[in-house]
Amino acid sequence: MEQEIRFTELDGRRLAYATTGEGPLLVFAAPFVSHLETEWAQPRARAFYEQLAETYRVVRYDRIGVGLSDRHLDEAPTVELDARALGTVIAAQGRGPATVFASSCASLATAGLASALPELVERVVFFGGYAARDDIPEATRRSLVEFARSNWPLASQMLAGLHDPRSSRDEVERLGRYLHGAADAEVAAAYLELDLFSDLRAVLSHVTMPALALHRRGDRTVPIARGRELASLLPNARFVALPGDAHIAWLEDPRDVRRSLAGFLGGLESARRSRDSPLSRRETEVLRLVAEGLSNREIALSLVLSEHTVHRHVANILRKLGQSTRAAAAAQAARAGLV
Repeated sequence: MEQEIRFTELDGRRLAYATTGEGPLLVFAAPFVSHLETEWAQPRARAFYEQLAETYRVVRYDRIGVGLSDRHLDEAPTVELDARALGTVIAAQGRGPATVFASSCASLATAGLASALPELVERVVFFGGYAARDDIPEATRRSLVEFARSNWPLASQMLAGLHDPRSSRDEVERLGRYLHGAADAEVAAAYLELDLFSDLRAVLSHVTMPALALHRRGDRTVPIARGRELASLLPNARFVALPGDAHIAWLEDPRDVRRSLAGFLGGLESARRSRDSPLSRRETEVLRLVAEGLSNREIALSLVLSEHTVHRHVANILRKLGQSTRAAAAAQAARAGLV
């Protein structure tokens, strides 16, 4: 599976995006800095996106001034600019509202777009996100911005170590080189300042579509308390704490991320495709995860249910489909288009 890189325009500047797969739109809001080609060349990142692209049309893009987008940043970036970039990429797909996956600082632009133009955003997945970073003293935030501006090679290595604290030295150095190559020092410092000093608390009450907030418990870049606060300010959100400490979704073990996504995204899609299904919406969600090979315990973790409740749902699924085993029920459901 290959990605296809295309370009659209925002205020006369080139905005690069990549698409992979077909199906419902799953748009990854641009993170701090990125590079579509360099990220795709990293095996763990590519595997993560390719697995999602088996079901969805996965769209990624680079911020203005970053990666393959126009590398000139004429003025200080704003959340409004980032939100318009996300909206421009969604509109360029020409296929209706999208589910947006917002990692870390991308939660700011995503919340901005979802509140201003909710017709473009169907659902939101926040990963390692936050509403504001005032948990860090202002003087420390200022020094981090100046550090990036004055010594971006070293700052990018420091950020890589925070993003992936358990990886080997070689892997951290590789991630640091990726971050360093995605933007120059001035652009990196400008976006770091935006991401550290923006406060979207007042906007989140207007983000009313279904939302899932995922956060790894040991995240050292954005503490899990920031993710809990974000979820608490959203009117229609579910919070799920995941094991691990990597700040980027495709680092460490991404299976927990995919399982949570399957419960949040896949079950709703299955319900849409089969309105005459004998299964309830929750049973459809459970069956999709059964088909992916998850145990009752893993399904309970993904859907935030008790293991006993999952056992009861599986029993009801087998009875309604007239099957005696989980595998047979999953196979029948796949043939009938129920999952």
